[in-house]
Amino acid sequence: MATEISNGALSKIGEYLVEATIHQVGYLFRFKSNVESLMNEDKNLRLALDRVQLEVTIAERNAEDIEKDVQKWLDEVRDIITAVQKVEEEIQANRTCLSGLCPNLAWRYRLSRKAEKMTGKLLNLVNRGKFDRVGHIPPGIEFFSSTDFVQFESTKSTFAKIIEAMKDDKINMVGLYGMGGVGKTTMAKEVAKKVLELDIFEEVVFAAVSQNPNVRNIQGQMADSLGLKLDEESDAGRAGRLMKRLKGKKQILIILDDVWEKLVLEKIGVPFGDGCKILVTTRRKQVCHSMGCESQIPLNALVEEEGLDLFKRNACIGDELPTLNDLAKEVARECKGLPLAIVTIGSALKGKAIDEWNVVLKTMKNSKFVNVEDVDADIYALLKLSYDYLKDEKTKLLFLLCSLYPEDYEIPLGNLVIYGKGLGLFEDANTIEEARSQLRVTINHLKASCLLLDGGNEELVKMHDIVRDVAVWIASEEKKFFSKAGLGLKQWPKDKGLEQYAGISLMANELEVLPVSLAYPKLETLLLDCKFMGGVEVSDQFFVEMKALKVVHLRRGVMSVKSLQFLTNLRSLCLDDCRLKDISSIGTLSRLEILSLRYCFIDELAKELGELGELRQLDLRDCRWLRGIPANLIRSLSQLEELYIGDDSFRTWNVEGTGAEISKASLYELNSLSHLTMLSLRIEDKCIPKDFTFPKLIRYHISVLPSDYGMDDSPYFPSHFSETGSQGHIEIRGSRLTSFNAFKEVCHTLQTLEVSDCNALTCLFTVSLARSLMQLEILSVGNCSLMKHIVVADNNMPVREGSHIVLPKLTKLALSVLPNFMGFYEGSYYSTWPSLQELTIQECRNTSPSFTVFEAPGKVCFHNF
Repeated sequence: MATEISNGALSKIGEYLVEATIHQVGYLFRFKSNVESLMNEDKNLRLALDRVQLEVTIAERNAEDIEKDVQKWLDEVRDIITAVQKVEEEIQANRTCLSGLCPNLAWRYRLSRKAEKMTGKLLNLVNRGKFDRVGHIPPGIEFFSSTDFVQFESTKSTFAKIIEAMKDDKINMVGLYGMGGVGKTTMAKEVAKKVLELDIFEEVVFAAVSQNPNVRNIQGQMADSLGLKLDEESDAGRAGRLMKRLKGKKQILIILDDVWEKLVLEKIGVPFGDGCKILVTTRRKQVCHSMGCESQIPLNALVEEEGLDLFKRNACIGDELPTLNDLAKEVARECKGLPLAIVTIGSALKGKAIDEWNVVLKTMKNSKFVNVEDVDADIYALLKLSYDYLKDEKTKLLFLLCSLYPEDYEIPLGNLVIYGKGLGLFEDANTIEEARSQLRVTINHLKASCLLLDGGNEELVKMHDIVRDVAVWIASEEKKFFSKAGLGLKQWPKDKGLEQYAGISLMANELEVLPVSLAYPKLETLLLDCKFMGGVEVSDQFFVEMKALKVVHLRRGVMSVKSLQFLTNLRSLCLDDCRLKDISSIGTLSRLEILSLRYCFIDELAKELGELGELRQLDLRDCRWLRGIPANLIRSLSQLEELYIGDDSFRTWNVEGTGAEISKASLYELNSLSHLTMLSLRIEDKCIPKDFTFPKLIRYHISVLPSDYGMDDSPYFPSHFSETGSQGHIEIRGSRLTSFNAFKEVCHTLQTLEVSDCNALTCLFTVSLARSLMQLEILSVGNCSLMKHIVVADNNMPVREGSHIVLPKLTKLALSVLPNFMGFYEGSYYSTWPSLQELTIQECRNTSPSFTVFEAPGKVCFHNF
């Protein structure tokens, strides 16, 4: 019996050994098929990588954060592609022994087994490389830095109560209430920061509601925070999309800031409960009741000692000056513990003499304002005092100009330049660039005075809602500006005395009809928005009795420009998204310096525009129907400093000397504009003459593309170009250009260069051009089949051994899919890149993987890799 069992066991073990041996031997027989399968899946994975990488590039250009699973996939793919490449190299080097007469069986077994396992991993990665989205817009919370948010004993308990309420699963809605200027918004944003740090919530959604809530605007803010696109036309449809998104994920905090009355959450798309928690900030405790807040937490003013401490910080005074300290105590006491007043007055008095402190203190004690609901009346007087202490009338006027925008609006500095230029605020500036510099100085002064806040980027500013209220009040009292922006008006306001104002703003409204004419003889500035769909008819008599106008910014109007011919003082004209029946009359506006026709429905510019001899800035971006610019029109604008024809606009320029129609403008005309310093251009490669060189520019954004690119290919290109930022940016996509010579004049200011799918380029720069790239920060080259080198020797000049090229500001270098690449430099050049932070090299197949890298503190050197 035992013998039978033993024999059976041995037999079974033998079977297993035979099967295992056959399986192992099978690796030898499957060597060729395993290697072929590996190479095939390697190609499939590279195609998937190219697709995902393109989506990632587009997402990054849209300022999106890349999803963690996508980034993990990319890292895994790059690692395994490198491993496959090593296997391929090993196969090529060791495929046979003695010219195939003596195959190395052990080596074949090992490589076949390895190839089979790697093929499985490749298949898995290919299947995983199908993403619904590769990136998301980061949460739009503007967190205050530690220097902006100061914790005091009186606020610590409030902050702690809010955080505890955030953790309590029984509480769905929290109300934070307190008077205007006490710091509710700052507290709410710090709460947002803290709950994310503590992992109480996965996401935070922020929306400023304001005194006149606009459902569509609130939905848009929430969508931006969530990285969600709302394509629905109706508010109800958008609400449904938001509701579905918010219900689809737990642990979301929704902050509704500055709520004045009960909101119907369902109309906006905010779910109650269901995993979401809501934080409401308001000046009115009654709002907390009406909204059904289970937890209602007050935010009180600072106690006297805390107010004094905050005041001294902002006034920059210490304890060494007893007299000044005694004054500081009295001034801080008059601020009633309100952080907004304390910071504003403290900043205004910083560096001032004691006599000025005494004057301010006396004014503070005597000044009283009209009573304003939910706001301590004294805070208006205190902010008015800060306004009075601004250094000159131009600074005051720019401050009041900011009040023409709706509450919580991010104000573009570019628009302030246009308005200020039209009103003569920069008369001593010789150029628009100088005016822009002067504006920045003034804006920084207003920020230092705490009358303006930082916006989402350096080209935007904001106003605290109470500061804006004061500015609107001041502008109205002085009859400078009448502002009813962002109130959803559908009809012209019936307020009395409008004819006395120097400026009227009805921005961000939906006017459905305009008066036939208005007698506003003192009006110099008019800013208004018409109904969103279809536009509103502007009669030919509308502007007849507004002859003092210097600045007009009109959106979504339907008009004949003949109605403007009476405005002989007009200097800045912006007609955005308008249907223009005839634009030839613009030529009669002899003093016009700035003209913007963005998004306008025009198919051809009128030759009469060439009569605008004082024109400094012309903006034709996003004029999708613009197909004609008459020859010599641009050449005749001899004072032009800034020209914007980028994005979806005119791009089919005439090439002189080719026999093409001569009725269109030619790029050669740009060379005659001796004052041109800024250019935004999207152009077909066939329109660039071989001997053409772009004029010397300070700032530019030039996109070169083939003629078969349609308007719908715009995801390759940024939809927004910051006309006020310092930028030198060139993109070349799918072009048949054979050299970079056309751009040599701007190389010394070039900051970003992106080249892809250009299969006629074998190189980019000569050595002499490379040495002029002192401002280059980003260089990206990909999918160029003939590209051999980035830098080559100059014509008729020998390659000198060991020549040194410094690219001092290069921070990012990306080279990908260059199948004929032989090295960054032709010859034995080497480069020092002291600022390099990111280097990506992939699928440059002729590049040695062991290029020499020398690292030392503060520099990175590359020798002809």
